[in-house]
Amino acid sequence: MTAPRSLGWLRAAALLWIGSLAGFAIGIEWYRSRPPAPPPPSGHIDLVGAGATFPYPLYRRWFADYRAETGVRINYYSVGTGEGVRLLLDGEADFGAADRPLSAAERARARCGPVEIATAVGAVAVVVNLPRIASPVRLDPEVLAGIYLGGITRWDDPALRALNPALALPAMPIRLAHRGPTSGTGAVLAAYLDDSPAWRAARRGAAAPWAVGERIEGNEGVAAHVQANEGGLGFVELAYAQQNRLATAALRNAAGAFVRPDSFALARAAEELLAPAGADTLLALVGARGADAYPVGAVTRLVVDRALGDSTLAAHFIAFATWALRDGGASAAQLGYVPLPAPVRRRAHAQLAALVPGRCPTPRTD
Repeated sequence: MTAPRSLGWLRAAALLWIGSLAGFAIGIEWYRSRPPAPPPPSGHIDLVGAGATFPYPLYRRWFADYRAETGVRINYYSVGTGEGVRLLLDGEADFGAADRPLSAAERARARCGPVEIATAVGAVAVVVNLPRIASPVRLDPEVLAGIYLGGITRWDDPALRALNPALALPAMPIRLAHRGPTSGTGAVLAAYLDDSPAWRAARRGAAAPWAVGERIEGNEGVAAHVQANEGGLGFVELAYAQQNRLATAALRNAAGAFVRPDSFALARAAEELLAPAGADTLLALVGARGADAYPVGAVTRLVVDRALGDSTLAAHFIAFATWALRDGGASAAQLGYVPLPAPVRRRAHAQLAALVPGRCPTPRTD
């Protein structure tokens, strides 16, 4: 989809289209307000968000639930991490959403520095369309990197057959889909593929070197592409695989076990990698050593400039984010996401409490 170019246009379009463009702009509402949140508004107020497609199914639910409680409407444009961050930094959205760390150039453009507030954990699922294969396909970083670097082009390649001796893999091309260079979902999968020496050599610290396949916009686009093409392979957040009934591959984790994505396996990885003090919530969730941990996940985040801008909109953003952290866990679990471990939630609440709408923080002098 094409991202809107001005904040004024976004707000007008949101008000006009809220009922008819459910997959593009979502009218949403806010929950009950508690200190330090502001009181419920007497009329409608629109917040505009834009960014990652990875958490879109979850955010859509949260926004709708929140509107049912408060009457506040949040309109979110699911345009991908890179475009969402651009819209935020250009002043064309009130908040962004990301699944990868902001680049140095993106961080430098935030007037008071960006704040990335963790909201939930999601799994990156590798999805395949092989209707005559009943059991899950097994993949590891080396073979998956070989596919995305163009060295493995057919399902009956010896490397794939060696990982899947019990499957009658078809003699057909792999119809490959990938995301763009600023995609958060792509950045997370690329971190998993870094276990492959060939991938690391091709990447050399830059964006993911998607050498082959068709570039597709958005998780929803990748899911549709794989669903429409027999022999297809791509990667999406788990909720998209479940909603489209796409088969998911079993990926090799750090313990050498092949694990399919589900809430239990993702929660095991999240507890191992995020619960310890000082865990970095900006990094991809890869490298968990538990035998039953799923190896590819991400902490999805809301992004704002530290000063937040307009004080009324800022107060409502803080209220919503506070509600999501406090009361959004049940719906996250229902949709296949995993609520944040308690230590991460506490850190996110502390980030919100430190925001001062309209002001950059005063530099320390000691």
